[in-house]
Amino acid sequence: MQIAKTNMIESQLKPEGINCAKTIDCISQINREDFIPEKYMNLSYSEYDVPLYGNYSMLRPVMIGKILQSLKIKKTDRVLEVGTGSGYLTCCLSMMGHSVDTVDINKNMIQRAKKIHSSYNIHNINYLNKDIYSNWIPEKNYDAIIITGSIVSRIKKLENLLNLDGKMFVVIGKNPVMTANIISRVSTDKVICRQLFETLIEPLENINERKDLIF
Repeated sequence: MQIAKTNMIESQLKPEGINCAKTIDCISQINREDFIPEKYMNLSYSEYDVPLYGNYSMLRPVMIGKILQSLKIKKTDRVLEVGTGSGYLTCCLSMMGHSVDTVDINKNMIQRAKKIHSSYNIHNINYLNKDIYSNWIPEKNYDAIIITGSIVSRIKKLENLLNLDGKMFVVIGKNPVMTANIISRVSTDKVICRQLFETLIEPLENINERKDLIF
């Protein structure tokens, strides 16, 4: 698998412009195969939507690389991840930042990720079984926020959690048109949104059931 990981970095990530040394080093240290079902292990480093459990799939390697590189996470950063999923990105974020609060509506996904993280001797992740489309609001602010599923429109209550100079990575739109964006807080009362690239990822769970909520 080490050869497959090296090939992924050299043949998939770097040709897509993912060349940040910190990002590459982090990805080099973590084994994607640890986070997926055994029967799909041969797809661990492929640019493929690897099935997880239920209707979930793992974010592709290039997407992970682009998220990490675009956020430029520092060792002092407090991070919020919305959608724990496999826990692979969570592990990357925990290595790059100060601490990670990871939120998922699916308790089983959280428990699986937590078990895998224990083998990496990680102690800076806080796991929250919450629905971001409910009335729940995190009790702190963050330097970086990542939403791992697509959303149809911006979620203001999450943007309000960004510290000054904080950044949020989010994919906005509906299939077949979605764009990855960085939302940055430039002052206490202003954020700006910058489009990065077109992409397609699975929607954040419960997105269709919660259209009536106003944030």
